[in-house]
Amino acid sequence: MFLIMSAAYVGPEIQSEFGKIPPSFLPLGNRRLFQHQVNLAPQGVKVCLSVPESYLISKIDMKWLDNHGIDVVRAPDGLSLGASLVASLNLSDHPLDTPLHVLFGDTLFTELPVGDDIISVSEVTDSYNWAIVTNDSMQWLKDCDNRLDPDSHSGVVSGYFKFSSPRQLIKSITQSNWQFLEGLNKYHDRVGLTSVFSDDWLDFGHVNTYYRSKASYTTQRVFNDLKITADWVEKSSFKNRKIAAEANWFLNLPLTLRSYIPQFLGSTQNDDRVSYRLEYLHQTSLSELYVFSELPATIWEQILIGTVKFLKSCLQESASKNEPVNRLNDLLGEKTTQRLLCYCQEHNINIEDEWYFNNEPPVSLKTILERSQKHLPIINDDWPISVLHGDFCFSNILYDFRTNRIKTIDPRGLTTNGELTIYGDIRYDIAKLGHSILGMYDWIIAGYFDIKLENRNIQFQIDVPSQHKLIQKHFVKLVVEEFGLTDVSLMAMQIQLFLSMLPLHSDDNNRQKALFANAFRIYNIMKRL
Repeated sequence: MFLIMSAAYVGPEIQSEFGKIPPSFLPLGNRRLFQHQVNLAPQGVKVCLSVPESYLISKIDMKWLDNHGIDVVRAPDGLSLGASLVASLNLSDHPLDTPLHVLFGDTLFTELPVGDDIISVSEVTDSYNWAIVTNDSMQWLKDCDNRLDPDSHSGVVSGYFKFSSPRQLIKSITQSNWQFLEGLNKYHDRVGLTSVFSDDWLDFGHVNTYYRSKASYTTQRVFNDLKITADWVEKSSFKNRKIAAEANWFLNLPLTLRSYIPQFLGSTQNDDRVSYRLEYLHQTSLSELYVFSELPATIWEQILIGTVKFLKSCLQESASKNEPVNRLNDLLGEKTTQRLLCYCQEHNINIEDEWYFNNEPPVSLKTILERSQKHLPIINDDWPISVLHGDFCFSNILYDFRTNRIKTIDPRGLTTNGELTIYGDIRYDIAKLGHSILGMYDWIIAGYFDIKLENRNIQFQIDVPSQHKLIQKHFVKLVVEEFGLTDVSLMAMQIQLFLSMLPLHSDDNNRQKALFANAFRIYNIMKRL
């Protein structure tokens, strides 16, 4: 059996940023941590995930676990580590005469150490209360009590174990008064354990190590286009105007708005490769918080106030005459029509055909397109052209819980004609923000939906939690009060965005179907307003 031990909640420092969740439910790479951890299990080995008995797993997470054959073990709250392990083994009905793999819930490896009866050990630079392997035969494993002396140990215990005799492990921990390390020392005396060094360890158990491990994980998967160190993030591209536009936006952003971005560390151009650097911030994107955290609604109210404050600050910085700008009718309307027609042509869809959505009255794409265009905000000269981020969605917004401020990254910086600019109609940024909150875009990207589409009949479901409905309601209220937009216009812009993005998601057929269906979902909300 491969047991992922996640039967306690994260500590206070992480809980303040993600809510009260077990460590395996932390976000990593737009997925839950457990979705990465289960991939470490050897082929053919049963996987179990322990969680606190009091933790309510969401329907969508439970569905994922069921679909992947993961057994959930609910251990009583408040147990010590050793008692929790014994309880999980007893509750799992795991045969006690077959090998047992144990992985701590806050731990991930790029590759597991190999061997039987082993403990993984690694090097660390942080001063936490690590368990260490010592040179003392009487007390081979012990806590370092926050005093890590490099000469007195051969590595810290890094969260992966393999035992040949689970029966002896249970006996050893029980006879050690449920103390985990003392139980392992007894097992070591009776059966024998070997420490195996690993430099593939990613630790998510503390705030500092969480963000460091997250950066390391990201860097391993994006290769040459993104480099992350403890101090900076570098984005680069070859013959790509997009990166040059982003660098230009950061370079020319007015001083009054620079508190909303990481420190810009300059850009370079070597031959045809353009790159720029930003300060690396130990902060989480709002997209991960919206999908994976369990923060109270009051925290989300503060976050939304922060996003609106940025948008209002942008409105104070007007464009000069003759500046290239992004106008709303360039970004929505005709652009949406062109992209939708392109999508329909690729999928052999007649735009006038009617579709059935979740037992609602049938409606055609043409009707949805025309009615959403009808309710778009009025284009006139009274609305100011100001600084525009251009892609102000949750995945491009970080939140600092210590200062209650947002930081934004990955601006657009280009007009539809390919000109460099930092200016445009801020209502487009409001729409992009709305497509994360109201459109549930990040939930779709994370795969948190059910879709069945055949013969122009759509069955589509996103289980929007009740708390998220409160967040959505508060967002609409803020937009109406602060910017004078109507809720109908806000929804109309969402429809336009989701129809417009369809050709951009051809790499994932199921996700593309969900985005398509989501336009129908939002349309049915709009028509009731």
